[in-house]
Amino acid sequence: MYADYEYYQNEYGGKMSADDYKRFGRRAEHRIDGITGNKLQFAYPTNERDIESVKDCVCELADFLYQIDSYNQSAMESMGTVAQADGTVKGKVITSISSGSESIGYSATGSASTATMEAAKDKKVADTMIYGIVRDGLGGVPDSNGVNLLYAGIPYPRRNAPISRPPEDKPVEKPEESEKL
Repeated sequence: MYADYEYYQNEYGGKMSADDYKRFGRRAEHRIDGITGNKLQFAYPTNERDIESVKDCVCELADFLYQIDSYNQSAMESMGTVAQADGTVKGKVITSISSGSESIGYSATGSASTATMEAAKDKKVADTMIYGIVRDGLGGVPDSNGVNLLYAGIPYPRRNAPISRPPEDKPVEKPEESEKL
């Protein structure tokens, strides 16, 4: 892992359990690898400050992914079912609880919405926020070859690769022997 649990807990100050961090830390690394084109797997930074930036980015993204999962888990736990008269069962979000003559109602409408809640509801929002976390954490951070981790130009690395030029529009015709004289 790019950032182990000891770093997450002691240096970053994270609050997840070791098992949760193992799961969400790997997810975070996978997302970072996808965004950086797997550069960290073969050109991990050598500068201590850049290494710390990578570790902090993994920790922040792992926390974000954990928050999304926690929101989804709590939403699933609040789900209930309603039996219809015809015997079918449909899912329904529980909005009130009654006990004897006392009842308490909770409504999801008009409640405050956080960015994490929006990300949990919409994958596009989550992907945008994930990219934002990685961009903010790794923007300007070079790999061991000095190439920015977020650089997405020519396929990387291209050391000792033969130069391949695109074909020209018109094929070049060789002059015949009689035309040379």
